[in-house]
Amino acid sequence: MSILLNKYLTKADIKSLELLKKSIQENRVNVTCTGLYNHGKSTLLNVLIKDFEHKTFKTADVRETSVNKVVNHKNIQFVDTPGLNANKNDDKRVMDAIKSSDITLFVHNITTGEFNKKEIEFLDNIKSHWKNPAEFIGRTIFVLSRIDEAISGDDIEKTMVKMKRQIKEIFGSECTMVPVSAIEYTDGMVDNENELIEISNIPVLEEKLKYLSEQSLEKIRETKIQRLSNKYDDLIRKFSTKVQINKLEISKLSSEKQRIDKALNTDISKIEDTLKNKYDSLEGI
Repeated sequence: MSILLNKYLTKADIKSLELLKKSIQENRVNVTCTGLYNHGKSTLLNVLIKDFEHKTFKTADVRETSVNKVVNHKNIQFVDTPGLNANKNDDKRVMDAIKSSDITLFVHNITTGEFNKKEIEFLDNIKSHWKNPAEFIGRTIFVLSRIDEAISGDDIEKTMVKMKRQIKEIFGSECTMVPVSAIEYTDGMVDNENELIEISNIPVLEEKLKYLSEQSLEKIRETKIQRLSNKYDDLIRKFSTKVQINKLEISKLSSEKQRIDKALNTDISKIEDTLKNKYDSLEGI
């Protein structure tokens, strides 16, 4: 960053530009995990990065995630966000994280039934404020967690049908939905039980995530470049506005100076005339 730019940019602007440029250089896919508090986000992320002791992303019953936590795993940057039902500031933080993300994992505890009011409100908010809502659906995987706690396979299927209908009512399009059990996957990996691993459905989720990442990689890079370009455009607009304001202020000052100069010249002329008259009257004495 040049000294000239540092002079006019805020620290936040500089940091944002650096992060955007770094993101392009790393060519890493950003995957943001979101959902209601205590619906299994952190547990899911731990198994995706193969942390079967669940130490990386906190999974305690108390609210652990109050800020976005970022962990790099292979060519993916996983981001854990606060629960949607925590507070308004957290909701904004989650929304900002999703907007800057390449792929979103929207986690829902299937034992609670279909999407609840808070989740619907959040999805409606995305549709209302997203430039292209279909783009959000295209790069989002809805993950139904804790299928090991479900009553039956039929119960899971019925719930999925209801939830897909809810998504279509909001966005008008089909979505990708994967039911999983992070606990069964963990047990299967630790005990080398292939049947549990398969039942967990985590391998299916990983394949879909891999496919989406690979298929979207070039588009993701283009998006990141566009985000950087948009940031520069925003700064240019900000500087242009500031320049126009300064020009207007200078113009006002220039007009004021001309008015003062004119007034001074008038006063000086009057004083000179008065002095001359006084001088002429003295010569006649």
